[in-house]
Amino acid sequence: MLLLFLVVSLCGHTQTVHSDTSNVEWIKVYFNMPADYSVAQPANMSNSNVDLVGTLESLIGSAKHSVDLAIYDLEHIRIGEALAEAKQRGVRVRVVTDNYNRTDAKEIDSTMWAVLREADISSIDDDGDVYNADGGIADYSLTNSGADMHHKFAVIDAKSSSKQDDVVWTGSTNMTYTGVYNTNNTIIIKDSGIAEAYLQEFEQMWGGDDNLPNPDRALFHKDKKEVSNHYYYVGGTKVEVFFSPINRDGTKPSIMKRLVEVIREESQHDVVFQAFAITPFIPLSRTIWKRSATGEISLNGAIDPMFYYRYKSKGDIWASREAKLSNRLILPANEMRKLHHKVMLVDANHPDSTDQGITIAGSYNFSKNAEVNNDENLLIIHSDYITNQYYQDFCGVIRRAQGKAPIPSPPLDSEKWYTVKEVSDGSQFAVEIAPGFQYNVRLLGVDVPRLYAGRDSSEYYSAEAAEYMRNLISGKKVRLQGPTREVPNTRYGAFYAYITLKNHDKTISLNKRMLRRGLGDFSNFLVQHPDSVNAFKKYVKEAKKKKKGIWKQSEKVGKRYLRAKIVGLQAKPSDAFPININTADEALLDLLPGVGPAYAKRIVTYRKKHGQFIDIDQLQNIRGIGPKTLQKLRPNVVIE
Repeated sequence: MLLLFLVVSLCGHTQTVHSDTSNVEWIKVYFNMPADYSVAQPANMSNSNVDLVGTLESLIGSAKHSVDLAIYDLEHIRIGEALAEAKQRGVRVRVVTDNYNRTDAKEIDSTMWAVLREADISSIDDDGDVYNADGGIADYSLTNSGADMHHKFAVIDAKSSSKQDDVVWTGSTNMTYTGVYNTNNTIIIKDSGIAEAYLQEFEQMWGGDDNLPNPDRALFHKDKKEVSNHYYYVGGTKVEVFFSPINRDGTKPSIMKRLVEVIREESQHDVVFQAFAITPFIPLSRTIWKRSATGEISLNGAIDPMFYYRYKSKGDIWASREAKLSNRLILPANEMRKLHHKVMLVDANHPDSTDQGITIAGSYNFSKNAEVNNDENLLIIHSDYITNQYYQDFCGVIRRAQGKAPIPSPPLDSEKWYTVKEVSDGSQFAVEIAPGFQYNVRLLGVDVPRLYAGRDSSEYYSAEAAEYMRNLISGKKVRLQGPTREVPNTRYGAFYAYITLKNHDKTISLNKRMLRRGLGDFSNFLVQHPDSVNAFKKYVKEAKKKKKGIWKQSEKVGKRYLRAKIVGLQAKPSDAFPININTADEALLDLLPGVGPAYAKRIVTYRKKHGQFIDIDQLQNIRGIGPKTLQKLRPNVVIE
């Protein structure tokens, strides 16, 4: 057992580095997407493809004394149930959340808060509102409540009298249903000193160390004080701990300033980053851009497409020509859903054995808002071991961004029934994999005419196929299976499946139905069951003989026509939707709700200037299209 205080000089001022009284200390990091193990150091393969919800769920399940959870968005029922079970075991459970996310998805949220209420768990949000176990809400309005309580951390067993028990869970992962499909990371630290720092941050927001929150003493955002140390050793690894934002009296250190110091003083060879957002004009961005401009370091990064294309539309550095030249390579990510990391690595590729890699990670987005408004936490870990694990994850993201590795598909249960949410046309629809997350489906072995066949064209009979499909399956349940009842294969962001439709008290083979009605031709794309191949060819032969559907004019099958001719400019919007915003002309875009001729022209102009949309959220880059208009557009547009 060792208690050590090291006084070191750092950028002209002294800092006390704290070791603590815990005997067992370690850091473990986890990732939920495939890594590139080719860059792994010996015996250092990263923990990839991990259930990140499970990392927190298991820690809550093992808690013996206390669970203190500060989470931006709490939706996932597994965590709610784990908290309830912990409370039933006699564990003290306290929860701090963001005010906005208490009610952003009413059904999901009401389920979560009912679970906590029934378990006698109280919580407080950053507006000071207290959600009591009896169902009552004490309404407060704290100063600066418009900022985000953006933390994602938990302190486990800080109430224990033993320093050997407490653990910190943190990283970029929200406990939402969509969070597990976003590209995220989780950090777990066994160290009593760091646990104490996170506990002090939590109790400022909770309003004290009692079992119940105290809104009269609760402090969030700029009202928080500097209460914790910043420099620790976990075993032999130096770890820096910071919380934002800068407070009103300036007594808390600037995270941004510290990050700039790290880049200037520690980076000798390279900087890489994975960022949901990285604002171009902040000091951190300017510093890494300038250092890479002089050739001192190489600079590589991946940015979530929503923000990357915002930067591109504004001509910012991250999407400029210079961002892909010489010693720089900055790319838009190409993930299953969002790239949600807030990660920067320093000297991950250093050739000097005396040098050391540094990992910067947490909930802190690289933005001004994170610096001066939001509650955030950030770790700076001085460790080759940890940095290399993050680098393996980074290289996996880059390979997918370059098209050198497949995009992961969401896990699917081939015996489960999924709700149909959006029907693009007769050839594709989306199912709800989890609340708030939809994924595309296509019919295995069936080639259905497409409304969106490139440019402004549609294939013959596509409007009729789309109308039939929409009327048949919208809002119903389907089961998706591969050639031998297993999970179907994915290509191009869609499951190719044998689809069973649940229609009232009977089931329908959708693939069979489309072929027998003459609404598609047989396709030999991907592996199929031999019996299905024979049966499908037989159905096509029968439909041709009876001249059903597309076979009424078989000479037109597969031919393309102007979409306006197929759907008709006077057609009802539902006959034309969803519209491919990458190929539609102004006349077709004009049919979209809330668009009209002026916005249609802006969409086409934007597309010509910046290239094709790769995310529907990019429509917000169009002048005049905000969140409300985007909400109307989302079910009516596609980007394939």
